[in-house]
Amino acid sequence: SRLPFTMRILLIDDNEELREFLAMCLTEVSIDVEAVGSPQEAIAKADAAKFDAFVVDSILGEYDGLSLVSDLLAAKNGKGVPVMLMSNISTALARRVAQNAGCHEFLVKPFGQSQFVEQVRGLQKYKR
Repeated sequence: SRLPFTMRILLIDDNEELREFLAMCLTEVSIDVEAVGSPQEAIAKADAAKFDAFVVDSILGEYDGLSLVSDLLAAKNGKGVPVMLMSNISTALARRVAQNAGCHEFLVKPFGQSQFVEQVRGLQKYKR
């Protein structure tokens, strides 16, 4: 028997294989996931439904992950939603830029499954 979902996450990554793997990692620990591959889809979802957190890849094809973060936070249900950015760049500057854009957590690739799950769960403490 599955436990009831503890959180509802919107996950945006344009790499289908990684997106499906990350969604599975979260579903395994009773986190409900909407996983999408395009910024347009993500914004539509954030307009249509409420989420406990957004998990965004920093590079989405032609689209910059941080631009998407501001679009998500400006969406109908986006205000005050905690955000985690997944990035290949681990510099202090990259972290600061992400923070200024509204990200609460910053996860550097490559990362392990348990680290990913823990940081997603940790987003709950930022919920307004």
